[in-house]
Amino acid sequence: DGNGKLGLVEFNILWNRIRNYLSIFRKFDLDKSGSISAYELRLALEAAGYRLNKRLHELLITRYAEPDLALDFDNFVCCLVRLETMF
Repeated sequence: DGNGKLGLVEFNILWNRIRNYLSIFRKFDLDKSGSISAYELRLALEAAGYRLNKRLHELLITRYAEPDLALDFDNFVCCLVRLETMF
C-alpha cells in the first residue's frame, strides 16, 4: 500500500511469490548447482510469464549475474521483483 511497512496481507503475498519463484528456480536449475545460467534464466523468466527481447535479457544478466554469468536464488528473486514492478 506504499506505507513503507510490510503488513500481514502483504507478507502473505510476498511469501507466496517467493515460494513460486523457488519452484521456478529449482525447475530450471537444470544441473542442480544452486545457480542458473543465462540460458536457464531465459527459460525461467518465460515460465514466470516474461518473454523478453534479447537486449533486455542481456541487461538483466549484466545487472544480476555473477562474473561467470550465473544467478543464485537471491539475485533471481531481485530480478523478478524488479520485473514485476516494471510491468
